[in-house]
Amino acid sequence: MQPTFADLELLAEVSSLLNHTEVDAVLSRVIELCARAVGARRVSMFLHTDGEVDWNHVFTVRNLEGSEIIQVVTKVLDDGFAGWVKRNQRGDIITDTTQDPRWITFPDDMTPVRSAMCVPFMDETDVVAVVTFVHEDPNHFTPYHLRLMTIVANLATIAIRNAQLFSRQIQQRRQLQTILQSIRDVLIVLNQQGEIVLTNEAALPLLGKESIESTFYTPLRQYLSVDEVFEPILDVLKNSQPNNSQAWSFETYSRRHKLDFQVTMSHWIEPMRGDVGYVIVMHNVTELKDLARFKDEMLRVATHDLRSPLALITGYADMILMDTADENSPVVEYVDIIRRSVERMGALIEDLLRVERVRSSPIELQARIDPESLVRQVIVNMRLSAEAKQQHLVYELRLEGVPFIMADTVLLRQAMENLVSNAVKYTPNGGTITLRAWYDDARFYFSVQDTGIGIAPEHQARVFESFYRVPGLAQMEKGSGLGLSLVKNVVLRHQGDVWLESKLGNGSVFGLWVPLAQPKSH
Repeated sequence: MQPTFADLELLAEVSSLLNHTEVDAVLSRVIELCARAVGARRVSMFLHTDGEVDWNHVFTVRNLEGSEIIQVVTKVLDDGFAGWVKRNQRGDIITDTTQDPRWITFPDDMTPVRSAMCVPFMDETDVVAVVTFVHEDPNHFTPYHLRLMTIVANLATIAIRNAQLFSRQIQQRRQLQTILQSIRDVLIVLNQQGEIVLTNEAALPLLGKESIESTFYTPLRQYLSVDEVFEPILDVLKNSQPNNSQAWSFETYSRRHKLDFQVTMSHWIEPMRGDVGYVIVMHNVTELKDLARFKDEMLRVATHDLRSPLALITGYADMILMDTADENSPVVEYVDIIRRSVERMGALIEDLLRVERVRSSPIELQARIDPESLVRQVIVNMRLSAEAKQQHLVYELRLEGVPFIMADTVLLRQAMENLVSNAVKYTPNGGTITLRAWYDDARFYFSVQDTGIGIAPEHQARVFESFYRVPGLAQMEKGSGLGLSLVKNVVLRHQGDVWLESKLGNGSVFGLWVPLAQPKSH
């Protein structure tokens, strides 16, 4: 039998479904067109997703509801005609349902059926759907009908798959968008051209937009006129090279909204074409910055304004001593306590100012320093402190041929002496303090080992914090808790780092490293 004009029209209409994106609309139209083409009275379709029945897309011959649908469909797929076609992955015809055991009749089924045809919709080896056509007369369906429906099934499968994929993408995009909206940080995803391909509502005020959709595929640079907060981001885009492992972290400020942001940028790779894009996360740190600014201001006011009353207290204490004729009077002892307290407070103020000066003041690292000379000067300066407690100050120097370092001599020496002073302070009389200095291809190292009581693990992470004093050690010696904080800040300003190794009862090792001015020559 030759194809008719109606058959060609059928194929054309099914082909037109390839551009449809709604799964329900595609399925309904396929069923309608196929039923009309073969003269079927009723059609049932069981759609499958990932090998399982898609219960949201089940069309049955009878009007079933709730659990009835699951029971009937499960029985048909297990023992019936549709199940046989699905397992064998080929279509077939039942000329007379009363003579074919594959046809299952349910007791409450009042729909007369004498012939049936079933066709699988195949995507390579996967069954996308099983469609069954029925008629009340025997021998209604012919081999030509089966061939026609097999051809239609091939076209319809592509249309169904396209609609499913589009629906899945839409669902995933909605889920992603829901997740993005729950993120309080500003999130912007750019393509390789610097155009916005994804963002969230938190970014809209900075972009000056009211809807997310209005930002899609617009260059980020056009928003620089809206808010200067994007200027450092655009500088990164301008100077970066394609590298999927590179990441950036920096701060930026929005004058328009008076907000501080900590920005993290990294590359992402577009999976289909391999294009490189950028993921930008902007975390609002305004409150932290405000607290830091408030702290700096209060610290400045406190330290500077306290100096005058402290000097006044010291002056009046001296006058009281001058007016006290009796050297054995308890007033002398009281005044001495006042003076020592004022001196301790003055020392604390100086420590605070020193720490803040290191944190906030620019350090001009212009001096070329010989590390060995620096270490030997530290040894000379600290020897008397150790001898005052009958401690043994020993040193191990492996610095032959060490390159220069670029550093602020006074600050770095003070940091090293603070480590030694700390060891002297918490090492018992008669103990041993060992200084070690060495270098490798890129770094100069300095460490101080003591024979004190050591520091418990739970306290080690905090010893370099300002004002933190280890319980137990704080009772042994007076102090402000700023010495190690000063060491850390000085070393960090020299692009180095500090470390601590300690075991309770076995003493401690405090160390620092700073980069060499040039690599060691080989």
